[in-house]
Amino acid sequence: MPMIKSACRRATSGFTLLELLVAVAILALLATGAYKLLTSTLAVRETTQQHQQQRLALQKAFNLIQRDFQQAVQRPVRDEYGDAQPALYLPQANVVEFTRTGWRNPMGETRSEMVRLRYRVENGELIRERWDMLDRVRTAAPQRLVLLDNVSDFRLRIYSGGGWSSEWPLLTANATERSNTPIPEGVEMEFRLEGKGMLRRLIRLPEGEASASQTP
Repeated sequence: MPMIKSACRRATSGFTLLELLVAVAILALLATGAYKLLTSTLAVRETTQQHQQQRLALQKAFNLIQRDFQQAVQRPVRDEYGDAQPALYLPQANVVEFTRTGWRNPMGETRSEMVRLRYRVENGELIRERWDMLDRVRTAAPQRLVLLDNVSDFRLRIYSGGGWSSEWPLLTANATERSNTPIPEGVEMEFRLEGKGMLRRLIRLPEGEASASQTP
């Protein structure tokens, strides 16, 4: 009988302190592992979403740029100072300004279907500016749209007459020739986008230099 009572006391005495400490340590390890797995999964999900959003923004920007340039037309303008400017020109190394058509007018308003556009990079942002008035006044302010962030090393080149140039119109032309300079045959846009590296877009202009003298 004494042996039986001793065995019963051991069976009902519960866990020892050492056993409790071991159990708590195991639970802590499991909780730490689960937390790390959860945070890693959330980080991967966030990174994937950021890459997807960047890819969609890049695709949208390129589609808009392509559509704008492919509707460029030979329509010189006067800037806010009254100076005549070519239909397409590069006022600076990283700025391009041109006239495009195709501005839809579903309400039948009394306005032109052409707009004046300018692409440039400022503070790491690729910006599209639009003037609804072609021959603008000094108080005219463009509508500003930021297409991409974290942009650097922005560069523009013009293709004309079988060669490339970083200026357009050429500086050798006089004022009258510059304002009447035809649209070139193509434009190359190149820039560095964070996480994507160097990106390059080459766009042929349908009306460029009278469609390259009507040559197919």
